[in-house]
Amino acid sequence: DVKRYVDQLKSGLDDGDAGVRESAAECLGTLSKLVTAKVIEPFIESVDKIKLEKIHEYAEKATVKAKAPVAAKPKAPAAGAGARGSRPPPPRSKPAAKAPAAPSAAAPVSASNGDDGADGESGLSANLPPHIRKKLEASARAAAIKKAQREGKPIDDLLPPPPQPAAKPTPAARPSAPSGPPKRPAAAPAARKPAAAPKPGAKAKPGAGTSASGGNKNEAIKMRFANDESLDDKIASAIPEAILSGFSSTKWKERMEAMDQLKEHLSNQAAGGTGVHPELVVRQLSRKPGWKESNFQVSQRAFQLIEWMANEEDLEFNTGAAALCAPTLVDKLGDIKLKGPASNALVAIAQRFTLRFVVGLVIEPIRGQKSPKVLADCLAWLDTQMLEFGTKGLSLRPVVEMVKEVGLQSSNAQTRTKAVAFMGTLRRAIGPAVMDLMGDLNPQLLQLVEAEFERVGSQPMPEPIHTQRGLSGENGAAAAGSGSASGSGALAGEDPMDDLFPRQDL
Repeated sequence: DVKRYVDQLKSGLDDGDAGVRESAAECLGTLSKLVTAKVIEPFIESVDKIKLEKIHEYAEKATVKAKAPVAAKPKAPAAGAGARGSRPPPPRSKPAAKAPAAPSAAAPVSASNGDDGADGESGLSANLPPHIRKKLEASARAAAIKKAQREGKPIDDLLPPPPQPAAKPTPAARPSAPSGPPKRPAAAPAARKPAAAPKPGAKAKPGAGTSASGGNKNEAIKMRFANDESLDDKIASAIPEAILSGFSSTKWKERMEAMDQLKEHLSNQAAGGTGVHPELVVRQLSRKPGWKESNFQVSQRAFQLIEWMANEEDLEFNTGAAALCAPTLVDKLGDIKLKGPASNALVAIAQRFTLRFVVGLVIEPIRGQKSPKVLADCLAWLDTQMLEFGTKGLSLRPVVEMVKEVGLQSSNAQTRTKAVAFMGTLRRAIGPAVMDLMGDLNPQLLQLVEAEFERVGSQPMPEPIHTQRGLSGENGAAAAGSGSASGSGALAGEDPMDDLFPRQDL
């Protein structure tokens, strides 16, 4: 469990006793030599340069004495016995089943190679409980994404896959089918064909086509400039040199002025029909001034620029640009000075695509938050968006599982309070059936959730105040086919209950 050891040793680097600091650096250096630097680097990236050099110095001096046993030794007796031919081989035919157990004796040495049943990329043991493994993987992924963004490297391979709609279970066989009803099942295959237009009055089932998933063309993350060797040249040709130089300035006022000049430049380019691609702009912002900009006013300008690009119809703000900036925007939801601009940028992205798409981007960054305050603010933000956007087209199951795992199970009272409030909003949205999802909670939490359900049980959901461009076009097509329009701008005929509790043909 590399992350747990690193977190404990990192606290020793800041101890007041010089001996403790030196011992912590030596332990981290030895651990780096043991599991390789690639495994441990994402967890020590926040350590300052001087302490990092000390860790690397100890890593070079460290000598790992534990070695994995040679795999050829247990096979030698079997080969000799076969050569003599005096004994039958069946008793010796099972060493192959014992061979995988040998590397487990030196698990720390081979963890980085993935030969002992552990994850080769994360270095986590396969014997960890699932809920602990999820938290560690999310934390490691968030650390790797932050490091890649700071260095300007592509993060396509680090992003979590978008949430998939719940698979529809296979309908149970009907014991005795009368001769009359065959006409009703015959209409079901026609509704499942994505290319076929829905019949008047027919209700689309979840997962039946692209409209039921909130727009698959918007769900996929498509990077236009991923792994582009000429990325620097394209940025230099799209953004004036004076602005790029201003981003590198040590004076925050010059960086803020460069941010204002960039917005003016993008506005002029968009008005002239030769707009700069927003993904290039977001990639430049991740480099300089960078997502870890020390001055909050410069960061405010950067988030406001992202919001403006997402709202600007003349710019091709794509899903790749949204995925590049979403983890940083989630981190700043807990910053009192930046939570407003960060929230506005995420809302603008949800309006351009769908709330479902944005939730798919933010679930893993929220799950990986270590600060209880930031986690509580993130849950409050999710609660607000459900009220302002509504739940139509939203995949609720991954959200509910995440809130139960990191919210209701949290040891922080504020985080639990925000999670209970979110569940209350969910109760208002889909009704008392949501109680069926709370069966695995302990009695104390269950009592809190039930009290919240009783308090909000009679309160209806408010009308959505935001529109979602990714849903409005499909809704318009569905309304044209069915002869009715939906005032909420959501998918016609889609029920969020279908995602939580998939329907079955009886």
